Amino acid sequence: MKKMHLKTTSAVFLATLSLAATSCAKQGDATIRQAMDAYQRHSFEESKTLFEQALEEDTNYSKETIYNFIANILMAEGDFEEANVYLEKLLETKEDYRMLVQLGRNYRELGDNGKAEATYKRAIALNPAKGEAYASLGAVKIAEGKFGEAVENLAKAAELEPKIAVIHANLAVAHALGGDKSAAEEEFKKAEELKCENLEEFRERAGL
Repeated sequence: MKKMHLKTTSAVFLATLSLAATSCAKQGDATIRQAMDAYQRHSFEESKTLFEQALEEDTNYSKETIYNFIANILMAEGDFEEANVYLEKLLETKEDYRMLVQLGRNYRELGDNGKAEATYKRAIALNPAKGEAYASLGAVKIAEGKFGEAVENLAKAAELEPKIAVIHANLAVAHALGGDKSAAEEEFKKAEELKCENLEEFRERAGL
């Protein structure tokens, strides 16, 4: 399976652990600490087992937080299908923009653009003032060959997040594949000014 490297996961675990330490300890908190320690040692199966055990124990951590921990472990292992089970459980209780965007990405990893699109639209409905979901939806539309819709969504993302280079690079690709090479070059210029990584790869995709 393809593995995902989640740069912020350990930091999130440690931050959450620190917050829980300020509360009165409960039986399941020790299990959570053991699970976090196992994760940091990259003992993912042990960590997942301990988090699942904690779901049955009295703990200061919400079930939604533990679902998130387990989903991160599964994504680190490349098991996006099972990770989505836990993300969906989390989202059943409360819609969360960041989790919805991650869920959409996982569906893309699984090749399910239909569910990815529906999930990104849920994120947009939840918070239309953020650009990440628009950008992700635009990438789906490029993959589907719907370049007009791709431009629409990526342009909105660029309006909301003008300093994110990759959004301009993808918008350039959408413009180029849609036949507007002049607009594509304008966006490539912005992406270059923002020091977009792998800019030549985007140009190759655009045929420029």
